[in-house]
Amino acid sequence: MQFLARRPNPVSGPVGILFTVLILLTSGCDRHQNQNADGPKQTSQQTEQLTESGQTTPETKQTDNAPVGTEDSKTQDPEAQDSEISQLTDPNSHSLSPELAGEYPIDQIENYTETGDLDAIQQHGKLRILVNIGTIASLHRAATRQDLEIDQARRMAERLGLEPVVLYVDNFAQLIDYLNKGKGDIIANDLVITDERKKIIDFSIPVADTNLVLVSHKDVPDIEKNTDLKGKVLAVTRGTVFEARAHSFAKQHPGLEVKVVDTNYVDLAVEVSQEDIDFTILDDAALSQVMQFLSDLKKNIIFPEQRQIAWAIRKDSPQFMQAINDKIRHIKLTRSTQRATGDLKEIKKRGILRAVTRNNPGSYFMWKGRVLGYEFELLEDFAKSQKLRLEVIVTPDHASFIQMLQDGKADIAANLLAPTQRRRDQGMAFSDATHSVKVGVVSRKEDDIKNLQDLSGRTVHLRKGSSHFDLFQRIQKRVPDVKLEQVPETMDIQEIFDQIAQKNYDHTFSDDITVNMERGWRDDIRFDLDLEDDHDHSWMVRKDNPELLKAINTFMASSKTVKRRKHLYTRYFNSPKPMRPEITKLTAKGEISPFDGLVQKYSQEYEFDWRLIVAQMFQESSFNPKAKSWVGARGLMQVMPDTGKQVGVKNLFNPENSVRAGMKYLEWLYRKFEDKGISPENMMWFTLASYNAGLGHVYDAQDLAEEKDWDRNVWFGNVENAMLLLSEKKYYRKARYGYARGKEPYDYVRKIEARYRTYVALLDAHQRQQGDDVTLASLLVLLPVGIPPRPQIPGIHPVRVYPSMRRRKILRQLSKKPGD
Repeated sequence: MQFLARRPNPVSGPVGILFTVLILLTSGCDRHQNQNADGPKQTSQQTEQLTESGQTTPETKQTDNAPVGTEDSKTQDPEAQDSEISQLTDPNSHSLSPELAGEYPIDQIENYTETGDLDAIQQHGKLRILVNIGTIASLHRAATRQDLEIDQARRMAERLGLEPVVLYVDNFAQLIDYLNKGKGDIIANDLVITDERKKIIDFSIPVADTNLVLVSHKDVPDIEKNTDLKGKVLAVTRGTVFEARAHSFAKQHPGLEVKVVDTNYVDLAVEVSQEDIDFTILDDAALSQVMQFLSDLKKNIIFPEQRQIAWAIRKDSPQFMQAINDKIRHIKLTRSTQRATGDLKEIKKRGILRAVTRNNPGSYFMWKGRVLGYEFELLEDFAKSQKLRLEVIVTPDHASFIQMLQDGKADIAANLLAPTQRRRDQGMAFSDATHSVKVGVVSRKEDDIKNLQDLSGRTVHLRKGSSHFDLFQRIQKRVPDVKLEQVPETMDIQEIFDQIAQKNYDHTFSDDITVNMERGWRDDIRFDLDLEDDHDHSWMVRKDNPELLKAINTFMASSKTVKRRKHLYTRYFNSPKPMRPEITKLTAKGEISPFDGLVQKYSQEYEFDWRLIVAQMFQESSFNPKAKSWVGARGLMQVMPDTGKQVGVKNLFNPENSVRAGMKYLEWLYRKFEDKGISPENMMWFTLASYNAGLGHVYDAQDLAEEKDWDRNVWFGNVENAMLLLSEKKYYRKARYGYARGKEPYDYVRKIEARYRTYVALLDAHQRQQGDDVTLASLLVLLPVGIPPRPQIPGIHPVRVYPSMRRRKILRQLSKKPGD
């Protein structure tokens, strides 16, 4: 039996550079400077063998987060972890970046051979992800699509109950060879679909559409057909589609030298920005991501033929392909994966405002299916004022706010944040205040802290990333005997309050409104002493986004928003009611509604994402099983009696009947959009619109969209706008199905999509809080995600008559433990 293990050989050469100090993309950092460092060395003591059951052998066991190949990895300093907000580390530091954890050069491990389908892969307990990653010594890896691809593949592995293991190959041309030899299970590396490649590997449904681009330095003039390029060098990565395109382009420009190299294509883009080479060719999806962080590049020529990027696996693996496609649909439905640091103009072009926050009673939470929170409601208002859709991202810890903004994963951080110099020094800027607060000592109700000297000998518990951390240091100069104990960055202030009430902690510092919210449902803590350190709460953005900041400040200053903020302040902070138990209930059980079990049951049968159905259910009935509309629709899913008869369901006020009837009808509608060239996620939005407005009106809206030169196969920003026009006489009189109240399906789909993303974010946060205890039940809930796997997939011939049989087979395989 062979094992997947790290060899004790030292990491050297090009691979060693992977672990160099990468340049942080904050203000004051030179984005184009190259830094070099020797790679870390491994010793035989750190060699870790991973058995096929995924366990670490006792004699070589390491801590879960131990870095690869550092002699101090077993004695990692917790305080050092807290301070590593950047997630990028020096090769000799005591912690390994989460981005690099579980990643190894393929020639530095003892690998096993596996060429089977998903059930065979699961026997090993691991998913081996093949990538060719450049040294990128002058570019943060978060600036590349590579990081997104790896992150998505990791999430897919975890969803399948597998340990993700990322394996670096030396050059791009080796990827397919290693895959087909069974030394890896999936290629997640911006692989462009070609007819030649389809003969030897199978591709997933596309993860992105793209074009090939000739990349030059920004100062290079536009290249024309007759431009003389004699003496210029065009370098491309071996084994990529860029190679053939380069030779074709060179034939049109005699004298242009083509160099085919093993260097990663992102590294070649860096070399172009530094003017070390003249040109390279990349796909537009990868290049656009890099250009967010490298301003010296130019898209000189965009070649006309459109390409598609996908993940790749070995042929004859239908089960694995099914699981991959499910994951891709889930990614497209639940999140905007594109990273971007552009200002308001670019945000509006994207159409989505991304806000990062935390799940707490002041910012963002769910109560009886409704999404609430002071920050959330203000963010919604601001997004609407800019005609943007709001996407909320729940971060796992407080230290991640700055990193997510720096990495382009979010545009705004809103979590009752105080402007501090420490945050400004990291490239952040703050809006005008949303409100002001007092800061004080929080204690148990029996304590009585009358002045600062009463803190002598006591311990104050704070996160290092807290705005109150600097305040404590000032107070300690006046009260030397007061002690500090740092708590994990993942702890919310409400959890710290719980520890104080349970007598595990002495005190903390907090603002008065947070304490007031807690005291709306508890009386075991008190706001003990005003520390006379009043400050504002504001939204945080990148310093180099002045237009976004200006728009926020204009919004905050408007008379409408001033009135709205006063209302929200009273609602959430001055008169909070016992909302915390509902939040605690969600946190404890991971529930969205009282009907989660029913929805999960039928979602598995009809292969829909249960969280999407719950979001739709709330939109239909607010979880009231006795709801009846003015037109006669009944029950949780507001099914019309005639529709119930058509799908064979009576008594629609019965919760189970209503859920079953609603999903049968959704299934029928979904089928109406098959085989029409519509992407899976758009099929879902069309299905929801049809559920609300009727199938005929959606067909009319598609036809009108095409007449307007909009995309008839895309809902948001295209067909939804045509639907709005169907309430105008000059349009509906020409429509086959006549007048439609277009605003209803327009709002209906948008509200469900927003609530669905919220449910996903909250449940993801809940799962992180629960740790790594993954049960079969949780896998069964998580598996039916994304869009039902109905589209035909190249290389796969699903049995269309029995779509559920394939899913049930995968469920049975997932229920097996590794090694069974």
